[in-house]
Amino acid sequence: LGSPATPAQPVPLAARKVPPPQPTQLEWPAGRLEGEPAKRLLLDVMLAAKRRLEAVPGYTAIFRKQERLNGTLREEQTLRMKVRHEPFAVYLKFLAPKAGKEVLYAEGQHDNKLIAHNGDWTRRLIPRLKVSPTDPLALADSRHPITEAGLLKLVNKLIHFRQIDLEDPEAVTILDRTTDEHGRAWLRSTHYHPHYSPERPYQKTFILYDPETWLPLRITNYEWAHPGEDSDEEPVLVERYAYDDLRLDAPLTSLDFDLSNPEYEFSRY
Repeated sequence: LGSPATPAQPVPLAARKVPPPQPTQLEWPAGRLEGEPAKRLLLDVMLAAKRRLEAVPGYTAIFRKQERLNGTLREEQTLRMKVRHEPFAVYLKFLAPKAGKEVLYAEGQHDNKLIAHNGDWTRRLIPRLKVSPTDPLALADSRHPITEAGLLKLVNKLIHFRQIDLEDPEAVTILDRTTDEHGRAWLRSTHYHPHYSPERPYQKTFILYDPETWLPLRITNYEWAHPGEDSDEEPVLVERYAYDDLRLDAPLTSLDFDLSNPEYEFSRY
């Protein structure tokens, strides 16, 4: 009958190192830049970031988020993230403050629903969930559906907002540089909108970009004190996100977005 068949091996999504960006025609200001020149430069930077991300099949990162839900600013959460661009897929594992929860969404699979299970004792009472990304259960601890997760989705949003800002002389855009509390250098953009508009969900935004990749790895958003109307009161922090340990050359395979992955615990529930 011949020798037994060799099991098929997962096909790597990314098998080589990603070259560094070549922003030869783009130069972040050494000091402070604002107004229309800042808006145009930043839009070009975001378009370059989009091209860079589209050139890789996916990536891994440690993702941190803190969000205001139902008027309460929740505790920061830390997650391990894996993202595949085509077809779009996301795997999340919660690391802190409550570890163990896993979420998987793979476009075109599982009826385009996300699969999740809790990591604490409640998983013994509640079996793993299979719900739409916009289901209230899926959004119980998140401001945005998983279909909007990841850097490429973020960059596409930022491009949209920067295009709007370019047509709005009242939109404030400031580019400069900063150093965080750990001594890490960042490129920074600050955005402020004096008047409410339905097409702009945030009054003030701070974004930090990695100087080597020009990717937006830190973003903090504030909304109007009274959502839906202008206000002289201080804007309210609604969400902040951070990407650490970003690996654009991560050797991802189809198994990374499969419920049967032996490293995952979906099959236990």
